[in-house]
Amino acid sequence: MPAQRIMRYASNIGLNSLDTPLFRHLVGSVDPIEHIAFAQDNGFAGIEDNFLKVRPVEEQTRIGVELARRGLDMGCFVNNVTSWNLPLWVSRDPNDRAAMIAELEGSIEAARRVGGRLMTTLIGRRDGEAATYQRAALVENLKRAAPLAERAGVVICLEAVNTRDYPSQLLADVADAYAVAQAVGSPAVRMVFDIYHAQARGGDVINALTRCWDMVAAIQVADNPGRGEMGSGELNWANVLRHIRSLGYTGLIELEHDVSGEGAEGERIVLDRLAAIDDAI
Repeated sequence: MPAQRIMRYASNIGLNSLDTPLFRHLVGSVDPIEHIAFAQDNGFAGIEDNFLKVRPVEEQTRIGVELARRGLDMGCFVNNVTSWNLPLWVSRDPNDRAAMIAELEGSIEAARRVGGRLMTTLIGRRDGEAATYQRAALVENLKRAAPLAERAGVVICLEAVNTRDYPSQLLADVADAYAVAQAVGSPAVRMVFDIYHAQARGGDVINALTRCWDMVAAIQVADNPGRGEMGSGELNWANVLRHIRSLGYTGLIELEHDVSGEGAEGERIVLDRLAAIDDAI
């Protein structure tokens, strides 16, 4: 068992698909239960699973049972995993709004099965319409959805993603996500601060974190360039994590990244770099 870590990290058991858990070579399987065991054995405090909602209900239930048995936390999963690039959340069409609410209801059920509450929500944009109008519609729709989320005890976590990698997205900067969450004014609407995307959009990560801290519900990490593990790129991770700790954050630091190396050896490097960075905080 690794030494006690300063921060609480979450392994990712489904980054780009169900078949791409972060440590698939070291585990030798894509079975989520085996990855939960690996996470605990290697000092992680929880997991993240972008593709939780497309797993069979029985598998979701197994994940929840295993997390509870091992005392690990469920981090973020994607609320709109099959429609993340569609402009549902910026639409005033009644059918789109009904689809949006139905999607949220499905996420609430999935959250209950795994003991989770943080739901990453990506906002597809509509071509040919000014972003200002789309953000206004987004605020309206979030105000409609917020009471449902509040009653269920879950949080809709808006994510700003860089448009170099994801040109279909409306919220490109953390300031955009922050402004929308503030405008909604509900404890069930917050933001996930993805440090890779923030760095890719211009950096100044520590100041950006401070400015939007009151709306941050979750933190995800990857280095830039390349979206590899912490320590594979340009960021000073010890300084960034030290600052996050100084802000009083006690949630999961979710490993939302690819592996810069190859195979099992590349995954071992992820663990080694994580340990070295945490030791330097």
